[in-house]
Amino acid sequence: MKFLSRMVAIGIAVQLACTGTGWAQTPLPAAGGRVLKIGHQFPGGTADAGDFRDRLCRKFAAEVERRTNGSLRFEVYPDNKLVRPEDYVDALQKSTMDLCLTPMNNLFAKVPEVAVAQLPGVIRDYEQGMRWKGQPAGQDLAAALDKNGAIILTWVWEAAGIVSLIRPVTVPDDVRDLRVRGAGKGVDAIFSAAGAKMLTMPSSDIRPAFRERRLDAAVSASTSLVAFHLEEYCRAVTTPRNRSIFYFFAPLMISKTTFNTLTPDQKRIVVEVGASLEKFALEAVKADDEALARAYLASNAAVLDLDEEQWLLWQRFAKAASWRDFEKSVPDGARRIKNALAVP
Repeated sequence: MKFLSRMVAIGIAVQLACTGTGWAQTPLPAAGGRVLKIGHQFPGGTADAGDFRDRLCRKFAAEVERRTNGSLRFEVYPDNKLVRPEDYVDALQKSTMDLCLTPMNNLFAKVPEVAVAQLPGVIRDYEQGMRWKGQPAGQDLAAALDKNGAIILTWVWEAAGIVSLIRPVTVPDDVRDLRVRGAGKGVDAIFSAAGAKMLTMPSSDIRPAFRERRLDAAVSASTSLVAFHLEEYCRAVTTPRNRSIFYFFAPLMISKTTFNTLTPDQKRIVVEVGASLEKFALEAVKADDEALARAYLASNAAVLDLDEEQWLLWQRFAKAASWRDFEKSVPDGARRIKNALAVP
């Protein structure tokens, strides 16, 4: 069970031992069925069309319902219709939300340890991010979430792109004196150190801010940048196709309280289906990176990619700004960064 933290794996094994059934297949009831609620902050759609994060949740729901013969059913709540992002941790702990898909920046206030996953310059590419799953860095991450009532089912990484109203952003000097909407404390720290004026606003305000010329640049995942259609205002994009300053860790998670109430067969199916969707997620984020580039090319905007030298320059800024702050403010922060950098 490489896809679970050691702590979670042991806990599941103990629960199964107590039932005396292990992982053996047993018939599951078709009548009725328990309904679990999945929440996320992204636009809604269907299993086959729309934001891939919503599609992932719906694919998960459909496959688990099929494999449990209807003993588990799901309701998907997009657009923060179930729980506000800042309340996700409490909602998972209380099972007022059974599952969610969310980037870690929504959890930083209550689980600061997970910010290591989104520190700038820590992850070089998607493949390295996916390898966290079997490494001490990933075990640290899973343990911190487990301690706060959440179990990772699907590991999802999204690379961040940068759109700009005026000029391309490829090196720190490019953001000097620009008004930038960042993506959390760690990212904001390096832009601020480079001379940018950081603005805080919900993602729903980014498009109006560009339209009204209150914003010069913004950082977000390719999927979101495509959906916002900011190419109508921005004349440049730095895509994350080659390298990204940082990656959003945005897993599908289940409430530990809810998970513990499932039968052994239901637990097995939920875990297996969650892991099976990682290939879909990886293909989807890469496709959205390409879609971002195509959208800006079609608008005759400048489309750039970070090269190795530029990425290393951002990493040096990150070491001096966001990494140092994480080491000082988060318990065992230096060890967590060391584990992150050790991922091959």
